[in-house]
Amino acid sequence: MVFFSGWWLFGYLVLAGLILSWIFGDQLVLTRYTGYLMPWLLLGLVPGALWGLLAQQRALAALLGISVVIIMAAYAPLFWPRKAVSVPGAMELKVLSYNVWSKNSHVDRMAHVVRTEQPDLLLLQEITPKVFERLKHSLQGLYEKQDLYYTYEPKFLLAVISRYPLAPKEITKGMGRVQKVVLASPDAGITVYNAHFVRRGGWQRRRLQIATLLQEDIVHKQGPVILGGDFNTTDQSQTYGMLSKYLSNAHWQAGFGFGFTYPSPSLRVRGRIPLPALARIDHIFFNDNLVAIQAGTLKDSGGSDHFPVGAILRLKPSP
Repeated sequence: MVFFSGWWLFGYLVLAGLILSWIFGDQLVLTRYTGYLMPWLLLGLVPGALWGLLAQQRALAALLGISVVIIMAAYAPLFWPRKAVSVPGAMELKVLSYNVWSKNSHVDRMAHVVRTEQPDLLLLQEITPKVFERLKHSLQGLYEKQDLYYTYEPKFLLAVISRYPLAPKEITKGMGRVQKVVLASPDAGITVYNAHFVRRGGWQRRRLQIATLLQEDIVHKQGPVILGGDFNTTDQSQTYGMLSKYLSNAHWQAGFGFGFTYPSPSLRVRGRIPLPALARIDHIFFNDNLVAIQAGTLKDSGGSDHFPVGAILRLKPSP
């Protein structure tokens, strides 16, 4: 009886969280955590719906099955075959966004991740001054016969490294931890935003910071724009929905699967038990001047509690 009642309670809570999220967005604790854990809810919903059918509990099976359909429909595009994108003669830029974790001192492992990927543009979050100096030294010669360009914002622990020259730009107060640079690629100047919207202050503060960044800066840019980093929000949140109105997400355009980025096994319970990756909170966004050719989550965290995310973006020809 308790087991049966538990399935009903679980079914009602999940369905309520899904439906109320369309009305209230992230305002309720139930809707926030339903969106955060949405893919994992299938582990309870699918077996429960099957058990309901076998036990001839059709009402319970229907209750759980409705949530299964909603969740699977939401994530179905991530599992569809991707169409080949053709932009003849356009420049490609390999981008890597990597929260290295302020507690991570394994510079050699971080450098190995970067050297393996050879990104044209590297966005780093939670990188302390000491670690940045060591990593910068370890990456010398990353681009054969080319200089290593970099800029660092110690106040926010953010850094950008590139094979192309970088020009730092001021960011207005109230936009959160954001580093803004202009990348001088051979084909065009690309405005790059390296962001880390922290959990401290809650989802409302993050949403306000992102809204300010979008409305007062990003939407006014005419050329190519890239926004990457640790957003501490999943693709089912109200905040993400606001971002997707103006920018495209590389993983949703060219990636496959859920692509969870946090946590990595480096984050352990009581220092011993590794945790599985549960959510995708690291993203690479871009505007209509670019298109994603390839995207994904790396399997090597380099000692960080986040897995890096990468994308190959192609510049669209100017009209």
